[in-house]
Amino acid sequence: MKPDQLLRSILPEVLIDNFDIDRFEKSDSRFDIWLDEKNEQLSEDKYNKNIICYGFGDYRTIQDYPIRGRATYLHVRKRKWLDWRQFAGKNEQ
Repeated sequence: MKPDQLLRSILPEVLIDNFDIDRFEKSDSRFDIWLDEKNEQLSEDKYNKNIICYGFGDYRTIQDYPIRGRATYLHVRKRKWLDWRQFAGKNEQ
């Protein structure tokens, strides 16, 4: 079994498709998994060179089903996207 297949059987598929695992911690009582949104634009923005990624928002924590008797916490953060034309226009005023 490939690692991707294992992750798909443990975590929701939407997370595996749209997020990269940034960090993983295991303690006696819990699993903590940090996920960052992949750097992929929406299809309507993909060819618009004015849309840029400029970092991440805050982590949101989701308590998922326990794995092997340990509480599981998913710490998820989405990317911030900016239309460069709108930003440039505000600085010129």
